[in-house]
Amino acid sequence: GQYGRTPLYRAAFAGHLEAVKTLLECGADPRIYADDGAIPEQVSAQPAVEEYLKSWDIAETERLLVGVDKARQQRAANESKLRQAEEDKILVEIREAEKEHSVRQKQLSKAYEELNKRIHEHDKCVSVKPDITLAAIHDAEEFLEESKGLAEKARERLQQAKLKLRLKQREFQDVTGDDEAEKADVVINIRELDDVLMKDVGNKIEASGKWPLIIDPSKRVSTFLRYRDTNFINTCSPRDMEPERIRMSLLGAIRYGKFVVLDLLDVEDLWPAVQLKFEALQKGLLQDLMSKEILKDERYLSLAKPSDGEEYSRKMFMSSRIERFKLVIVTQLFSPPEELTDQCYVIRIHVPQETI
Repeated sequence: GQYGRTPLYRAAFAGHLEAVKTLLECGADPRIYADDGAIPEQVSAQPAVEEYLKSWDIAETERLLVGVDKARQQRAANESKLRQAEEDKILVEIREAEKEHSVRQKQLSKAYEELNKRIHEHDKCVSVKPDITLAAIHDAEEFLEESKGLAEKARERLQQAKLKLRLKQREFQDVTGDDEAEKADVVINIRELDDVLMKDVGNKIEASGKWPLIIDPSKRVSTFLRYRDTNFINTCSPRDMEPERIRMSLLGAIRYGKFVVLDLLDVEDLWPAVQLKFEALQKGLLQDLMSKEILKDERYLSLAKPSDGEEYSRKMFMSSRIERFKLVIVTQLFSPPEELTDQCYVIRIHVPQETI
């Protein structure tokens, strides 16, 4: 409790004899010192309470504590078994979904092959039996569309099953106080990054109203994003942090519906320097970007210059592309500054100890 005062300390201080008896019989340890350097016996408000604490057999406390510890371990074991059973059930769903996904992908591949085959046959026989070959092409196209629909449903089922597992694991981390889950909205492995970040399965990032911050000590996320269709900014690179480079990275990403990636690497206290660079480009720019205000009322057009040409004129910015724009911040620091984590949807990459 506050100031290191245990329930037994407080009961003794208040002179509640029956409460003191009950707490001792349940395993409360009368030897624990509070921050003021006193034990319950020394702060007893009633002589009867002080006498009872003096006469209490510490050996009984030791015996009770052993029982309490065993009970705690048993509860933890039972909770672990229950959690494992729940996860195993979801893993069965995932395996079934993976099998279906594999079958549908093979069917889709076969459908494409069948259509190409029928088109090739039509090209060869167009002067002989065009009606028959055209009908075959039509049937192959219908089969392809049906296969696409089934493949998409199988993919969605697999993604939802994986999402369910992540949510269950996150629930367990919240209960146990897992260090890895500290300041994280979700903990994933690198293979799940496409579903969680690129596709936002379950709309968790969108629903948060925040941009994603990815914590990855392994550096693999930076490599993953650098070679995707993103505007990647290494915030430690003087070239990448030139105002014109930042301007075109932002404007282009918004114009074409791409990701802007700010890689903070493993440098501490770098965020204030990034803010200054953005501030040099436009006052309040990074704040407007983080709050998404820049996307409202065409405020992003303030970044455009007449020299950018027709490509960046007002009419070229389409809402369907702007909606796909995303700012992604990446750091290798295990514990980024709160100023950053409080503003972002935090995705922590689980890294096995031996790979760090």
